[in-house]
Amino acid sequence: MTHHHQFRTIAQNELGYVGICASCRTVNVAFQNSLFCLTLDQFASFAEIMHDRLDMQPFCTTHGKELLLTTPMPNYFLLFTEDELDLFCELLTEGAPVLEAERILALNLMN
Repeated sequence: MTHHHQFRTIAQNELGYVGICASCRTVNVAFQNSLFCLTLDQFASFAEIMHDRLDMQPFCTTHGKELLLTTPMPNYFLLFTEDELDLFCELLTEGAPVLEAERILALNLMN
């Protein structure tokens, strides 16, 4: 079986992008050296976690990365500077309306 991806970039900045595959409906959120592959429903929750800084803890480093977010994987964490997190949230905010419309259209197609 061959699967063809029809990827569409929705938002981008110098550190990453948000896009969706029209075929499999997977949302890709790339930021620096991380790639998050999410469903449309997961995207909204993920964006809320980032915007509201849910479960983020202060973490002092000598590199300026001062915000730590635990992940479901043991011993794997995400570190951000305030500026990086602001840029990441801007990217998520830019992509959110288009992805919400995609989610609503997908729900209508199921009915």
